[in-house]
Amino acid sequence: MATQAQTTRKLQVLHILSENLNNPEPQLVRSSDIAQRLKMTVPETQTLLKVLNDMGVIESNVDNQLSLITRKGVHYLSGQASM
Repeated sequence: MATQAQTTRKLQVLHILSENLNNPEPQLVRSSDIAQRLKMTVPETQTLLKVLNDMGVIESNVDNQLSLITRKGVHYLSGQASM
């Protein structure tokens, strides 16, 4: 079962990726940029991205270097915000 800290980190990553949707042409977000914003190491961030990718809320490339939020991720994030 996920801890509160893990759940918070997942939501923070989804929030960062959802901000990208405000761009006219959303770009893939680098894991190093996410790590820097969340003050995490890149390996920790990539592990978290893999979990989120497996959940289907983001799509990442094979080595979890580049990611985008999915529709499912936007829906998940908006559902969490309304709680």
